[in-house]
Amino acid sequence: MSKKSLLIVASLAYDGIETHENKVDHILGGAGSYICLSLKHFKANCSIVSVVGYDFEKEDLDLLESCGIDISGVEIIQNDKTFYWSCIYKNNFRERVTTKTDLNVMESFNPVIPKKNLNPDILLLGNLHPDIQLKAIKQLNKKPDLVILDTMNFWIENFWDSLREVIANSDLISINDEESEMITGEKNLEKAAEILHGLGPKYVIIKKAEAGAELFNFKNKSKFNAFKVTKVVDPTGAGDCFVGGIAGYLTQCDEISFKNIESAIAYGTSIASFNVESMGTKNLLNLSMEDIKSRINTIN
Repeated sequence: MSKKSLLIVASLAYDGIETHENKVDHILGGAGSYICLSLKHFKANCSIVSVVGYDFEKEDLDLLESCGIDISGVEIIQNDKTFYWSCIYKNNFRERVTTKTDLNVMESFNPVIPKKNLNPDILLLGNLHPDIQLKAIKQLNKKPDLVILDTMNFWIENFWDSLREVIANSDLISINDEESEMITGEKNLEKAAEILHGLGPKYVIIKKAEAGAELFNFKNKSKFNAFKVTKVVDPTGAGDCFVGGIAGYLTQCDEISFKNIESAIAYGTSIASFNVESMGTKNLLNLSMEDIKSRINTIN
């Protein structure tokens, strides 16, 4: 199997998370952190472009680097603080209320991709402002074999024009059923996928929380079960782990195909299921590939 290079453009942050049983503050967060910790099992050629402030701990940068990630594209701003976000989960995790968003260094983030990383085989655009995603796309020397896009309702509602351009430049989009309906106006997932294909992506993944996910590639479709965890402790970062696992598996594949993406989704699902069983990134730290594969076998 080949080793495809992967470039990640995603946020690094500190989070504050409160649930009905737990409360933590200033823990490692941001889409980029969850993605990097999901990628460490694949031993691929991966790099990340992001920005942090003077308060970002060296041990956290070391942790990302220990995952085999090239962090030379992480800019450190010495006169500002790292992006901070906090939330409270209510109603057994069915509702999430954002209590604070301090953009800090992220407010003026202008991604600069190092020259050595301008030709990735796969580009993963983490959940970020679509203007930042566009700036990253436009710096590349050539079109990657695969551009993976993760986004959310906030960007759909407030920055649709920019997001639509990002979608048009993407090959695979990963969104949940609510976001799919926001974009397409369709509750029926097959009809929604057809509209999303028309916007650009060849592959569409629509997540359905505990009901799993569905993959569409024009006339092809496939359904996936979620792993039934005994207890959800913190769902933060689950979507990032999901897409990180997908990207990681695909770096090991000779080609990007429907069949390989099907296999990749199993890995993303497994990693995400471990993530929700503990606060923040804690459960990802000591996770092994044997653990991931064991849960995949259970899912299937």
